[in-house]
Amino acid sequence: MDDKISNNTQNVSSAWEPSPLSHCIPWIVVFITECLVIVILNIITIIVFVKQRALQGRSTYLIIHLAVVDLLVGAFSGPLRIENRIALFCNLWKYDWETQWLNHTRGVLFIFPVASLLNLAAISLERAHATVCPFRHRHANRRVYVVIIAGIWLLAIGLTLTEQIFYLYLIPVDKVYFSYFFAALFVIFLSYLCIFVKVRCNRHPQHHNAAGQREGRLTYTLFLVTMGSLLTCLPVMIYQSLVSFNNDFFSKVTGKVSFHVDIMMQTLFLSNSMINPIIYAQRIPELRAGVSQLFQLNRNRLELDDFPLRRLHLEEIRS
Repeated sequence: MDDKISNNTQNVSSAWEPSPLSHCIPWIVVFITECLVIVILNIITIIVFVKQRALQGRSTYLIIHLAVVDLLVGAFSGPLRIENRIALFCNLWKYDWETQWLNHTRGVLFIFPVASLLNLAAISLERAHATVCPFRHRHANRRVYVVIIAGIWLLAIGLTLTEQIFYLYLIPVDKVYFSYFFAALFVIFLSYLCIFVKVRCNRHPQHHNAAGQREGRLTYTLFLVTMGSLLTCLPVMIYQSLVSFNNDFFSKVTGKVSFHVDIMMQTLFLSNSMINPIIYAQRIPELRAGVSQLFQLNRNRLELDDFPLRRLHLEEIRS
């Protein structure tokens, strides 16, 4: 969503000297580390959710899909973000803004964050349906979730193509960024407002059994995930507003300050895909148990590989 910053800054970037290597290299290390952490944490989350039967349910489809999207953000959007931001401010390598940026970078940078935000909106709607209509939610067909996931990608592709068309025809794309963000924000707010009203006004509590308590914990966990993601996006949106609606924003500060502020916003934006597995691990005991079991199994395999005689002995005992 903050890719529009480059359009406003590429003409301004020539007005100051490139940032020194002592400033660029540490941020590159931070970017690479953050992308690796995003990929590793989300891979672990996907594996545990798929393998643990206690975590498998209808809502798991959207959670796994969100982890997949966050994984794609760390694997593709993050490295491309490093490429164009460092090229813009540091001039460590030549970057062709007119061809390379339009051909692949803009679409990849835009589609995965959009899909992530749309997934959060879909999760909020699903949680509202589970709270307001628990019986219908309990008997919902699993194909509905496949349709929802397909709809998320179709809508993300449509928004990305719209943004690309606006950019090609020199139409300001600010409305695209802000419209999809605030539309998703409205859906999320309305969904959790319905959940709050339903829980507070319900005279017959639904969370008296184990299944109801589990649904309530899951709803609260996904609410924390959603709020954490929105809080990491909000500063970027504010910064984007300053850049988009104030053409003199970069000229009012020095190049070094602009560099650090911009890269900090990029880092904060990428952290949106890193905090979700951390919240899952803090809030879902079954996930922590699955992670422990996964690493324990890998450690046992390593021990058997290191001691072939021990492995043969164990195989003889089992036989």
